[in-house]
Amino acid sequence: MASRLLAGSASRLPLVARGAEAEIHVGAFMGLRAVYKLRVPKGYMHPRLDASLRLRRTRREARVMIAARRAGARVPRVYAVFPAAGLVVMEYLEGPTLREVFNRDPGLGVSLSREAGRILGLIHRAGVVHGDYTTSNLVQTERGLYAIDFGLADFSESLEERAVDIHLYRRSLESAHASHAPQAFKEFTEGYRETAPNPGEVLERAEEIRLRGRYVEARRRSVWARMG
Repeated sequence: MASRLLAGSASRLPLVARGAEAEIHVGAFMGLRAVYKLRVPKGYMHPRLDASLRLRRTRREARVMIAARRAGARVPRVYAVFPAAGLVVMEYLEGPTLREVFNRDPGLGVSLSREAGRILGLIHRAGVVHGDYTTSNLVQTERGLYAIDFGLADFSESLEERAVDIHLYRRSLESAHASHAPQAFKEFTEGYRETAPNPGEVLERAEEIRLRGRYVEARRRSVWARMG
């Protein structure tokens, strides 16, 4: 009953975004402006399984954010966690995403990519992988750049999963900021080397992932060409 009341209260706050897994609401928490991230029930799933998944994912998201912050990475403060309600209350960050910064001032976007690399290195140092590290999930505030949206994050020491974080950032640069991608990625890797554990191995694996993708795409085009 208490968890339903909490979820109901959060859902009545102003809605600012809705994703496949969660709703983002903004409101006050103990006098502070805060983000209420609410994982909503999925009607197509068995209620017990759905509740269990939401509880585990909510708890995990809060834990990885706290671990990353303790390692020195700029991520939002977690104010409160209500796993049974699927609710995390966290610090509200004011500012544009790094993607928006690139669109307004590409030179600044390139420069901030170095800080994006440093932040990811610290996240990895905490034993966490982000899972969706892109220019859309970094916010530039008056206090600096922050990583957000840890919904797909988890604890992992996997070289492959760390390399996927690198690869995703590179892909986000190439898809949205193509003309500035080479220099921005260079800055990013320099920043990552400053803070990450075993950065050379991770960056080498990220390049392998990139080459695998190119090979698969080339094979796909070859097959379609033969079919055509």
